Amino acid sequence: MIKKIFSPLGIVFVTLLLDKLGENIVYPLLPFILSSYNPSALTLGAIASIGTLFAVLAGPIVGSLSDATGRRAMILLCIGLNILSLLIFGWATSILVILFSRVIYGISNSAMGTLQAYIVDISKPENRARNLGISGAAFGLGAIAGPALGGGLMGLGLNVPVFVAAGLSCYNLISASVLLPESIPLEKRKPVNLEAINIFMPIGKLLRQPNLRRVSIAFALFNICFSAYISLLVLVLKQQFSWTPLQTSGLFVIVGITLTVAQLSLIGKAVRLFGELKVNRIGMLCAVAGVLLLAIAPFVGPLQTTTIVISGIILAIGTAFVLPTSRSLVSGLAPSDQQGAILGSLASLTGIASVIGPITAGWLYDFSPVACFSFEALASLFGAILLGHQSNHSESAKEANV
Repeated sequence: MIKKIFSPLGIVFVTLLLDKLGENIVYPLLPFILSSYNPSALTLGAIASIGTLFAVLAGPIVGSLSDATGRRAMILLCIGLNILSLLIFGWATSILVILFSRVIYGISNSAMGTLQAYIVDISKPENRARNLGISGAAFGLGAIAGPALGGGLMGLGLNVPVFVAAGLSCYNLISASVLLPESIPLEKRKPVNLEAINIFMPIGKLLRQPNLRRVSIAFALFNICFSAYISLLVLVLKQQFSWTPLQTSGLFVIVGITLTVAQLSLIGKAVRLFGELKVNRIGMLCAVAGVLLLAIAPFVGPLQTTTIVISGIILAIGTAFVLPTSRSLVSGLAPSDQQGAILGSLASLTGIASVIGPITAGWLYDFSPVACFSFEALASLFGAILLGHQSNHSESAKEANV
């Protein structure tokens, strides 16, 4: 057991877990931490979007640099940038400084692809898929434990969760510096690929392929809905329902548990029963239902809390259905010699969608919450409609591991 923990794979798991734990300590509490600035929904949407934008822009650069200089150096650099972003955020005295901290955070978060590439480097072909699954496990555990810890720490002070997250990242940097070995020998390193840095060129190639276009756009529309919902959920709970940080963190814990359980136990059975395409559409319609339930929650009196919790649970199940099946559908439709490039292009497309979602929803929410919820629901609904016109031409995709 101890050998597994201190193996390169175990160290990467701990690195990912600590990173996601720190992120999820802070994120559900942002509107409470920023309450002294009285931020608008557009401001909160911009704070969410700017981090994602710089993660998308920096991802190919960090990935290409990791091919040239080694994975370890880029992973350590990004952990260090994460610490810096949290310290700036914790000591910030204006919204502009907070936005700057989120730019640095976004760049630091671009290491996710490099961490997954590290796992591929150290894995045998027969163990690659299983080992890559540890990133999903780290995300799930971080999504459960982070909000619980953040909600508890909030009682000690508004910025205490931020500095605790920074402390976890400092430990992460020290442990990775000491224990994480390099995964690429010098002779296998490649020069920086300037073409790979342009994220828009591969997205264009992806969308020009007729068999991939509908599924890819549908997945992007779902990401617009999901990112918008999550980015403004805390503000909605605070403004419309007067929820406390502890209540909000509790909801995020429930959502995290639901997402993890659905990924582990529901998705496989659902795909065997209905096929990937139908499960994907069901997931998108679940997202629509989750958004609409949150929209009607102010009007159901004593059932408000129950309605909000059900909204989060349904959206989590929908997300658990959509994420793996979308990637699997695209993978099943892509030529075997273009899998990596196409899935990378899909990640860039959905990243851009996750930039558009929060900032658009924030702008609409400031005008009318109804307009915001309508935007979120329609995005996922249009995705489901697009999939309704997608022929399920790849039966082999049903057998894919999700």
